[in-house]
Amino acid sequence: MIKLAFADLRDHILVWVGAFAVALACGYVGGWVASLAASASTCESLRDLGWVVLVFSAIAAMAVIVSVANLTVAAQRRSYALWRLANVDPRLVSLVVLVQLAAVAVLGAACGTLIESVTFVPLFPWVFDSPNYRSIDQAALDVGVSLMPLVWLAVVGAFLVGGSKGARLAGKTEPIVILREREAKGRGMTWVRGALFVGVLVGICRLSAFMAEADPGAVVSSSLYPPILIMTLLAVAAPLMLPALMRAWTAIVPQRCGGVWQLARRFACYGLAASVSIETPIMVGFGFAASIFSLSGLLGIYAQQQDMADLSTSLDWTSSVLLLGGPVLLCSVGAAAGVVMSSRSRARDVAVLSVSGVGSAALLAAAAWEAFIHAVNATLLGMLAVLASEAIVANAAGLSLFDGLAFTEGLVVSVVGFGLVLVSTLVPTCIALRRRTFSAFRTHG
Repeated sequence: MIKLAFADLRDHILVWVGAFAVALACGYVGGWVASLAASASTCESLRDLGWVVLVFSAIAAMAVIVSVANLTVAAQRRSYALWRLANVDPRLVSLVVLVQLAAVAVLGAACGTLIESVTFVPLFPWVFDSPNYRSIDQAALDVGVSLMPLVWLAVVGAFLVGGSKGARLAGKTEPIVILREREAKGRGMTWVRGALFVGVLVGICRLSAFMAEADPGAVVSSSLYPPILIMTLLAVAAPLMLPALMRAWTAIVPQRCGGVWQLARRFACYGLAASVSIETPIMVGFGFAASIFSLSGLLGIYAQQQDMADLSTSLDWTSSVLLLGGPVLLCSVGAAAGVVMSSRSRARDVAVLSVSGVGSAALLAAAAWEAFIHAVNATLLGMLAVLASEAIVANAAGLSLFDGLAFTEGLVVSVVGFGLVLVSTLVPTCIALRRRTFSAFRTHG
């Protein structure tokens, strides 16, 4: 079994590179949490800051890991079908997939913590450069090497949990069906996702009721929870909400926009696993960035009304990095990894369309429009999350929904995500077209 697992890893290295990159990013962020905890012996507040990094990054990490792990399995369904046709036991197929996920996760996490161990001390003064954190800047730093295995175990556990559904499907799906269909048809929300969705939704309702009757101090201290819970809720429901939203708004675009737009829409809507894995990181990144900055503006207005002169609500450089650095890094890597992992099927589609007479310019334009569709779709759902969290806090503060609302910072994340997805879609398309050109030259030669 071990030989089969690692031989398959070698044969599908391009698919697993994306999962490795996500594991590396998780290891790097987790390494920072471990190093902050290890350095807390001389500065206790570093432990609290480490928890802040962990909470915000963990939500982004789980959203990215679940989508990327499932995409990793979905991209190799044909290989697993061949195993089934060769009478490999379904349970063994599922076990091999889990072994592969664990191996890639521990290797990526180890590399991420290694990079973090080298960069933690040089980057620490740069991260804690804001005036409010100058005392922390003088703390005795400890990389916390002894804590790094805990980071590896956490990343491996997250990958195993995130890829468990895909591993079960790899072993249970009938092989002939896999060979005939490009992607398994959606089965709706699993009972685990459903239970988590209901639990988080109940938590949001109870938090909203509590904040509506709370005193000003409790409103301020509880204001970070709505963005966290709402982003968790949308991440859980993303496999259902993102495809439905994409089909809805892209269908409104008039047919006269041309065949290139329609081709890009079909590309984006057809591969649901790839679409969700690409868009979920951008949605989470936009949602966190816009929610935090909107919350900062809203609490600033609220503090003035309540005469809380000593309450600082503005986000300085250090606060922004601690709150958003991990989620933005994880989401950027996750969005790019999702496209890279589906590049093989993209190259196959480009080759078929090229043979059918679709020009190179049209295929490149369709790839660019597809990246645009993914970025816009993720941003629209992220805006819904921002408005929902803003509504909860604004209702508790007795302010308008639009007081302090800020989308600019979130749009920066969306633009970065669009750029990464654009590069990741254009490169495989160009490579496929180039191979097609070389094949034509060899044929005519």
